[in-house]
Amino acid sequence: MGRNFKELCNEALELLFYTPVSTFAELDSTEGRLVKLKMNNALRTICGGEQGIWKFREREKDLYLIGEQKEYPMVDGFILFIRPDDRTNRIPLLLNQEWQYLPLTATGQPIYYWIFKNKINLFPTPTQEMEGNLHKIRFLTNNFAQDENNKDKPILELETDEPIIPEIYRSILVYAVCKDFRSSRADAKSEFYRKEYNNLYNDMLYSQQLTEDYIKGGTVGGYPMSSLSARVQAFHNPYVQGVPHNG
Repeated sequence: MGRNFKELCNEALELLFYTPVSTFAELDSTEGRLVKLKMNNALRTICGGEQGIWKFREREKDLYLIGEQKEYPMVDGFILFIRPDDRTNRIPLLLNQEWQYLPLTATGQPIYYWIFKNKINLFPTPTQEMEGNLHKIRFLTNNFAQDENNKDKPILELETDEPIIPEIYRSILVYAVCKDFRSSRADAKSEFYRKEYNNLYNDMLYSQQLTEDYIKGGTVGGYPMSSLSARVQAFHNPYVQGVPHNG
C-alpha cells in the first residue's frame, strides 16, 4: 500500500500553497476539483501514452478452453501474448490478422488468435477433448487505478483509491499537477516542477523493464499470410483436423 488519492491531492495542494483537506469531501472546491482532474489526466497520459511497455501495467488472466468453442471474452487491455500453460508446449499463439482466409471448420490445438467484435477468437477451434486446458493471457491493462481491495479501475475516484504507478514514483502525479496548475514558462516554480517530473519519468523508464518472457521489439504476431499459406500451414499442422484437402 502507498499514498492514496486524497494523500496525493493534499501533497499537490500544499505545494501550490493551498490548505490541505481533512476529509475527502473538502476536495469538492474549485482548486480541489481542478487538482483531482489534473491528477487523473496525468495518470492517463503517463500510463497510456508511453510507446514502450510499463511493467506495472502488465496483468495475467487465465483462459480455459471450452470444447468446440472458438470465442472467448476479451481482456480490458492490449494483449501481449496468449500461450498454453503446459510444460511441453509454451509456444505463444500467433496473432493472425488474415483470419478470414483460414479454414474455420478446422478443429484441434489452437495456434492462432484474433480479435473480432471484442472477442478473442482461436484457431483451430478446440476439440471436446481439450475442455479445460489452460492458456495464459499476458496483457497491458487499460485500468490505471486500484481500489482498497486491489481491484483495478479506470481512474482515481475515491479517497482510498491508488494509482497503479509504484509508490516510489507516485510523486510524478503531484509534480504533473503542479507544473500544469502554474503552467507558465516565466514561473520559476513551474519550471522546477517540470524538471522534477521529467527526472522521475526518466527514472521510471529506466527501472520499469519488460518481463523476461516478452522481448521488446519482437514481432509476436508475425506477418500477415495469404489464404494459400494459411491453408498449407493448417494442412501440415498435426493438431488440426477437418481441413479440406482439395480446392
